Amino acid sequence: MNTFTRIFLLLALALGSVALSAAARPDFSGEWELNLQKSDLGGAPITKLNAHIDHKDPVFKYTAKAVTNGQDFEESGTILTDGKPTQDSRGAMVKAHWENTILVVETSAADGSPLDEARMTLSEDGKTMIRDYVLKSGDAGQKRHEVYDKR
Repeated sequence: MNTFTRIFLLLALALGSVALSAAARPDFSGEWELNLQKSDLGGAPITKLNAHIDHKDPVFKYTAKAVTNGQDFEESGTILTDGKPTQDSRGAMVKAHWENTILVVETSAADGSPLDEARMTLSEDGKTMIRDYVLKSGDAGQKRHEVYDKR
């Protein structure tokens, strides 16, 4: 095998593995409902949470509607899953990236100090979404393991 053929085969293998890894990334699109019985909210006073997600990688749009402390709460936003920063509705900086099939979303204040981190996974059948959340400011150490069922 000549050098050109070897280089061509190596390049083809590398591009193929990149395509396979991109294809393995989950699509979180759908209507999701927090399963309170399966979740550990770490003391957070959430009694209901529904999310609508429109995910066309790298664009991840969401609207979350919740009841917390007896009050209705709604938040919407768009993040990019390619590591490019965006800003959320509170003015915080959001960066999201993939670690294999896990979507990692990190939020920081304007001064760069970390606020929180969420790690999202999707079950193989696409019917269950897990969001592991860690608050890194204020009441630091708050952790939540949120389990969502697709509606």
